[in-house]
Amino acid sequence: SIDDLVAVSEAARRSRVPVLRKDFIVDPYQVYEARAAGADCILLIIAILESENYADLFTISTSMGMDVLVEVFDESELESAMQIDPRVIGVNNRNLKTLKTSLTEFEELAAKIPPDRIRVAESGMKTAADVERMGHAGANAVLVGESLMKAGGDLGALVAAMAAVEVG
Repeated sequence: SIDDLVAVSEAARRSRVPVLRKDFIVDPYQVYEARAAGADCILLIIAILESENYADLFTISTSMGMDVLVEVFDESELESAMQIDPRVIGVNNRNLKTLKTSLTEFEELAAKIPPDRIRVAESGMKTAADVERMGHAGANAVLVGESLMKAGGDLGALVAAMAAVEVG
């Protein structure tokens, strides 16, 4: 919800962590709403967008100074995503059909993402150790959603622990 986005934005600002609106963005209004709620970035999921809608949402977002995380799950979606030439590409560790997560999804597809792009491991990370594993697999960043929503009073501590991970 937007209220959750505002709460996470406030907690993340203390740790200087950028905030992504992790939602099914399909309408330009959602992009403007995300920016107003404090999001620095939006998620565009290739699996649910037509190519024209993807291009429009991408353009609106970047014109407002927002980053766009383009999500893929397989090599075919990666090829579709590259038509716009995105700077940030995420691999979802959650299969949207079965909703099961496996950190191996990122590990297997990361090497196919061009090396000059920012690679993001998405979903399934619950601990700082999971974040470190994704870093060793080639992730430049991670997207953590569900774990933050379930953190309750430990939200700030979890954000700080995950943000402190360094892979050298």
